[in-house]
Amino acid sequence: GGEPAPPLFQIYFRDTLSILHYTKFLTVPNIVYVILGKPLSLLGGSYWGAIIAVIVAQLLWVTGIHGQGLVWGIMSPVWLALIDENRQAFVSGKEIPHIVNTQFMDIFYSIGGSGTTLGLAILLLFRSRSKQLKQLGRLAIGPGIFNINEPITFGLPIIMNPIMMIPFIFVPVVIVTVSYFAMDFGLVAKTAGIMVPWTTPAPIGGFLATGNHISGAILQIVNVLISMALYYPFFRLYDNQKLKEEQNKTE
Repeated sequence: GGEPAPPLFQIYFRDTLSILHYTKFLTVPNIVYVILGKPLSLLGGSYWGAIIAVIVAQLLWVTGIHGQGLVWGIMSPVWLALIDENRQAFVSGKEIPHIVNTQFMDIFYSIGGSGTTLGLAILLLFRSRSKQLKQLGRLAIGPGIFNINEPITFGLPIIMNPIMMIPFIFVPVVIVTVSYFAMDFGLVAKTAGIMVPWTTPAPIGGFLATGNHISGAILQIVNVLISMALYYPFFRLYDNQKLKEEQNKTE
């Protein structure tokens, strides 16, 4: 197992949760829903809507709540409507109107799972010096290819991990920004309203979601490389820490 969360974290979350318990909100998901539901759905298909959705989802994840499940639940009514408008435009050969929708988020931000963690899974597998992390890389790469990252979020872990939660929150912001403007500037085709399952591996998902455009596949590959580069310094730091622990145990 990893290091337990620092006591300060534990106290903070225990107290916060006990306060919430006595308010009418009762649960953290409920609070998020009540406070953010309306503003998020109004921002819906905009760049800032996507960025705020991602930041909230990632912040929830690092506390152990399935952030994507919750935030996507709020955004889905808006995003699904936008997918349909894209589909109608695509079918009738008109210009596709919307960049941000469920497909955009599932296919370009969730490569390897929430936090664009396929890049991190590749680093764990091929660059780890710590035995524990290399083993985790072997376990994580298979599910990661299909955009499932529980082995990483709970096994590394990312949850309550002061080193790894930093890139886990900011990498997706960079990825969404790059993807959004790549489409905005016309470098990459927009999603064509084709419901590609979120478990579709990259770069196949990007190719299919954009209506069989090679640019969609290329963007997914670029996003994986960006995530590898941005996770790398934090991964290296954590790997060194784990390696020291392992060496201390064997001495």
